[in-house]
Amino acid sequence: MNFTERVNKIEEMLNEDWFEMLETNEEEYEEWRGRLEDHAEQVITHYDQENGVDVNSIDKLLQLNDEFPLLYGEDTVRLYIALIEARPEDKAVYDRYVDYLAAISDASHEQFLHFHTLVEAGRLEEARQLAPHMPQRLGLEG
Repeated sequence: MNFTERVNKIEEMLNEDWFEMLETNEEEYEEWRGRLEDHAEQVITHYDQENGVDVNSIDKLLQLNDEFPLLYGEDTVRLYIALIEARPEDKAVYDRYVDYLAAISDASHEQFLHFHTLVEAGRLEEARQLAPHMPQRLGLEG
């Protein structure tokens, strides 16, 4: 399966009645969760920025990840950066990236507040330049 097919499979699985499974058959839920995590791992191995991946699939994956976190850290950041590069004028993407950074770091950090201020002020070109460096500036990378 390629990237888009895997994203669609993840979406399909998340549309299943997994919450009822969790409540009634934990073993079935764990098996389902394992398959879902396998797809999440594989979707990243099929992400190839150089050969291009459908931007709408990246967006869909990030939205699914907001609802049911499967991707973490640098993988998620990499997808947000690709989405920002593909849609540099879409403030909603920056807002979602800000929300993600706030969730994984210290929202009172000086660098985070600076980035957030740029986004809020609509200074998206400056925010775009800063976006890839935010994890390092927030001390999330070694």
